[in-house]
Amino acid sequence: MKYGLNSFDVENQQLRNDRQKEYMLNSTFTTSNGTVKTLLDVSMSANISTRYYAQLVNKVNTLQQAMTNLNQMPIFMTITLDGWLHALHYGDYSDFKDEYLKKLPETDKYGYLKTKASLREAFDVHDLYMVLRWQWDKFMKTNTIQTIREDNQVAYLFAVEPHESGVPHAHVLLYVPFGSIEKLIKEFKKIFGTSQNKGQDKKRLSPEQIANGEMNGFQWTLTNPVGYILKYVTKSFMDIKNQAQIDELQAWYMKYRITRFSTSHTLVPQWVYNKVYPLENDWLYLSDLKINSMCEWSAEDDYFKFEDTKLGKTLMYNRGLYQMFQDGSIVHEFGEMRELAEPNTMRYRDKFVIRKHKKPIKIELINLKGQKIDFYPKPIAHRKNYDLVQYYHKLNPELCNLQHFGLVQNECIKRGLIDGQIQSLNDFNTDFEIGA
Repeated sequence: MKYGLNSFDVENQQLRNDRQKEYMLNSTFTTSNGTVKTLLDVSMSANISTRYYAQLVNKVNTLQQAMTNLNQMPIFMTITLDGWLHALHYGDYSDFKDEYLKKLPETDKYGYLKTKASLREAFDVHDLYMVLRWQWDKFMKTNTIQTIREDNQVAYLFAVEPHESGVPHAHVLLYVPFGSIEKLIKEFKKIFGTSQNKGQDKKRLSPEQIANGEMNGFQWTLTNPVGYILKYVTKSFMDIKNQAQIDELQAWYMKYRITRFSTSHTLVPQWVYNKVYPLENDWLYLSDLKINSMCEWSAEDDYFKFEDTKLGKTLMYNRGLYQMFQDGSIVHEFGEMRELAEPNTMRYRDKFVIRKHKKPIKIELINLKGQKIDFYPKPIAHRKNYDLVQYYHKLNPELCNLQHFGLVQNECIKRGLIDGQIQSLNDFNTDFEIGA
């Protein structure tokens, strides 16, 4: 089968998708105006919602028009991973060099892939996807991009699809000022330096593009850049209304948890657009109000307000109550105002959020075995040699998290600070050898 799938993957993902759809179809709730709806009616899942694709196309067209209005230049980028990363998909380290470790992430967000490579473990598709995202985020955090953002709006559309082998690659539409292209080419070559990206294939590029200095992975003279990116968007989604069975491509996205399409932040946030949709579904119009008129919103207060000063029109939402005004007079109202829910102080991005107290308090975490759970504020890879060794000798493997202990021990061995062999983190349970 294609995309690195086995014979059961499509069937398994189909079963999983059908079960999810059936559950949502059989789960109902009553809205504030008495309408009974199912979870499927309000779902925005890319795999089962008929609303998701339409909203995505709306978002793409809105972003394109908004950037065009700001005179930003679209650059079409194709990002392919290095050949040695393709080899890691099969566990082939024959051409792997230690210097490649610098090109792999080692974080909670993207995964501890340096450690995985050090242990010569095979990379799955999701690992390679995270490398791709890590590279892109590095590109967006370069000084060149940050300098551009000081005076200009920068936006992008990021689509992912597989090679026949299942290894992911990306197609990106980046909007920047025309004068920044030369600097961005240099940054592109540094981060996405594989020959497929920076080559000039005469079959893919016109003589004019080659003369301009455009590359396979970096083109800015396409006649219809949005059409190019929408081609990949359309291909990645199935026709949910008319197609009951998923295909190999859909199974690839589902099995390996690949986000088909992502964008930069829009002028009007996604959550605001979802809320304002019953009153106004034109994202471009709302974006124009953000630039040329007046609007405000607050996620904490569950509130937004858009004012069209030219037409005298106002759209307002406040904790469940929708209102539309024309020249100061209310013309449409529905819903009812609800009590504001207590704020969630344990957001996913915050390990621990403590409300303000007059006196400081000390918090200790204890696991089910009654053992104290330590905090590790500084990433292991960022510690200096002396600091790392001192920290390693202070750790008590009988009390601390064993996999964290293993991560520290492997790092010490890798740097030659202690003797021993690098072990898989899965081996650090109750029976392991401690380095000398």
